[in-house]
Amino acid sequence: MLTLFWFIVVITIVVFFHELGHFIFAKLFKTKVEEFSIGMGPKLFSYKGKETEFRFNLIPIGGYVKIAGEEIETDELSDDPNLFYNKKPWQKFLIAFAGPLFSIILGYIVLSISGILYGFPEVKIEETIKDSPAYYAGIQPGDVIKKVNGNIVFDSSILSLAIKEGKELNLDIIRNGENINLNIIPKLYDPEYTLIFKSDYDINLNSLYIKSFNMNPPEKIKDILPNLEKGDRLIIELENGVKIEGKLEGYTISPKRYAIGVYFATFSNTINKDISPFQANDIIKNINGIKINNGLDLIKNLTSISMRTEDKMITILNNKIIEFKNGFDSENLKILVSRNGKDINITLNKSEFLKILQEPAVLKFAFDKWRPKGFEIITVSIQWANTLLKAMIDTIGQLFTGKVKTTEVMGPVGIAGIVGQAAKAGPEALISLIALITLNLGIINLLPIPALDGGRIVFSIYEMITGKRTNPKVEAMIHTIGFLILMGLFVYFTYNDILRFFR
Repeated sequence: MLTLFWFIVVITIVVFFHELGHFIFAKLFKTKVEEFSIGMGPKLFSYKGKETEFRFNLIPIGGYVKIAGEEIETDELSDDPNLFYNKKPWQKFLIAFAGPLFSIILGYIVLSISGILYGFPEVKIEETIKDSPAYYAGIQPGDVIKKVNGNIVFDSSILSLAIKEGKELNLDIIRNGENINLNIIPKLYDPEYTLIFKSDYDINLNSLYIKSFNMNPPEKIKDILPNLEKGDRLIIELENGVKIEGKLEGYTISPKRYAIGVYFATFSNTINKDISPFQANDIIKNINGIKINNGLDLIKNLTSISMRTEDKMITILNNKIIEFKNGFDSENLKILVSRNGKDINITLNKSEFLKILQEPAVLKFAFDKWRPKGFEIITVSIQWANTLLKAMIDTIGQLFTGKVKTTEVMGPVGIAGIVGQAAKAGPEALISLIALITLNLGIINLLPIPALDGGRIVFSIYEMITGKRTNPKVEAMIHTIGFLILMGLFVYFTYNDILRFFR
């Protein structure tokens, strides 16, 4: 219920400001507005103004401003100057554009508020991988990346986007209070394949090079693995003739990519809040004999912890097994924590420990926050929003080119889940999420698709360029078709959300 409550709150805020843009500009140009609705479906309650009915509807998804003359409901067209289709093209353009504009403006405002209240996360290096570009460039654990190519780095994803291009990077770094500037060229890394499987017998890894993968040359793994499902047979023959056989439990693929060879600091190994049997400020030092020095050590061992006793994990790079792990040999974990300077032993079931770690804000962050001084907060927040907008536009472009799969797009159920997690994590996460959602709404609505604001903008631009008026009936029909297609996509994304939930 709490997730649903916050989902309604967030969506109401985002939708209200978007529709407010349409409403204000429609009124500015003396266009009749029949309804201002938050939500879809049957009416819950409403207020009748002088001309407009303000409604709250049953289904808390979306909303709309019903402008007279946008939808043609009769065969005969009226010459009423208050109707949308009788407005000048530039006025129709601004009425349609105002919704996305207000959404984007709200995003900038919310990000500024977030920056003022909470500051910005440092991008801190937890570990440098040996023989990597970062290693040879002299990047060290504890370094804080402030700028890349002169642009402020607001979070690690910003740096990752720059790295992805594969071009030489200029980094501004703070190390022990000193400013350091260095250049680094990302390296193109080959794909890595991590497999978890239930082995038929103990594995002898005297040879690490693979001779065949499921009776095929090892180079074929990139084609074979994506077509395998949980429970499928796995047969890996090593060069010394030894076979690894079992049933596949799961896999991940790290595609060919540019990287510099660092791990960013994310979570620490310090408990953030009281959650039985842990207490706030407990430091996890050891799990089943494995030393935990920081949050990265904890994260690296989560895979082994989550695996069953009989499970094995291997990572393959260039036809070679570069990592091998067994599942923990017991369902119970012996966890050593430091509490108020004293070592405390805790015995905990694996599933209980993993459940605790899934709680929002259960671990302290491994990085600090920084705050711009004075009015610099405004310019920095604008840069942050600009960076997010660019990233969103790039992602949408990748969606149309196939680089991002449609199955990765979240529908309302997925968004509700994210909102619920953000609400549990605290107001900072919730505020940031509002900014992300409203910026996304603004950008997506500018797409030149019928029924979206971008579709209406296209018709307005056409009229401004040609000086010819589009037949309102034809335009309305096109938008109706677009709306039906969008509803189909809505159902498709919701279906994917539900499938994701049961996986």
